[in-house]
Amino acid sequence: MRAADTDRIQVAQLLTDAAASGKLGVTEYEQRLTRAYAAETYDELDRLSADLPGAVTRGRGGPCRPAPSSVLLAILSGFERRGRWNVPKKLTTFALWGGGVVDLRYADFTAHEVEIRAYSVMGGQTILVPPEVNLDVQGRAVMGSFDHHIDGNGSPGAPCVRITGLSLWGSVAVKRKKRKGS
Repeated sequence: MRAADTDRIQVAQLLTDAAASGKLGVTEYEQRLTRAYAAETYDELDRLSADLPGAVTRGRGGPCRPAPSSVLLAILSGFERRGRWNVPKKLTTFALWGGGVVDLRYADFTAHEVEIRAYSVMGGQTILVPPEVNLDVQGRAVMGSFDHHIDGNGSPGAPCVRITGLSLWGSVAVKRKKRKGS
C-alpha cells in the first residue's frame, strides 16, 4: 500500500528521536531520513524504522495535525528557534532593529508543506535548512537583501518550505547547512 505524507513525517520523527538519543549516528540518520521522505510504500517505511525503539506499524495515512501557527518577534532584540522543536505549517518572523535565527536542521516537521513569512526592517534574520528539505523562496528586498540563490536541491518527497516576505533596509538570509557531525 502507498504511504501518505503523514506516515513519512511520523517515521522522520521516530528517526529524529533515535538520533537524539544516540541510537543512530548523524550520517546514518540523514541517510535513513532521505530514504524515508522518498518512500512510497508502508513496507519501505517499516524497514527503515523496524530496529528502533517505539517502531510500530504506521497509522496508515491518518490526518495530519500540524503544530499551531506561530509568530517570532525581534523588536530591538532577538529571537532564536534552534534544536528540537515542532515546525508549524505557518510561521511568521519579524525583525525590527533586531535579529533572529530559525534553524530547521534538527526540527520536527508536522506538515509536508511549510510556509515561512519573513519580514526584516533595519534588522536581519537567518533561516537554516537541512540538505534534504525542498525550498521555494519568493521574498522581496527594498534597499536590503533577501536570499534567492540557495545551493543544492532537496530530496524527493521531503518537506517543502516556502519562504516569502519583505526585507526593508535589512536582510533575510536563507542557507542550506548540514547537521553537525555529518
